[in-house]
Amino acid sequence: MSTTDTTAAQIPSPRSDMGPEEAVDTAIDEACRALHLPTIRSRVQEMAADAMRQRSSYKDFLADLLEAECGEREERRKQRLVRDANFPGPNGWRTSTTRRTSTSPPRSSALCRIRPGSRPVSHSA
Repeated sequence: MSTTDTTAAQIPSPRSDMGPEEAVDTAIDEACRALHLPTIRSRVQEMAADAMRQRSSYKDFLADLLEAECGEREERRKQRLVRDANFPGPNGWRTSTTRRTSTSPPRSSALCRIRPGSRPVSHSA
């Protein structure tokens, strides 16, 4: 049994009490579920209406559907990678939740301060 046969076996045939339009919609919905195409499944009606208004060819319509699916997948992939990377939160690496109550500027660290009267260190050989 090929992959095509397996997928076709998972898609139920349309109910006999449906009209041709509902049968097509059901077939598209079930195929999108079986093939894991959530963007096409959610946008096919809207994009089909746009394609009919613009008198797009079948190939143009199909290309638009596939482009939308690929774009959404790429966006979900980026979001998943950022989420899985466990980057620090908006406060950065600082773990303290205390807030500065003073309006004076923060003091620089001892490594960055130059004492009055001292000379910079030269690193020449």
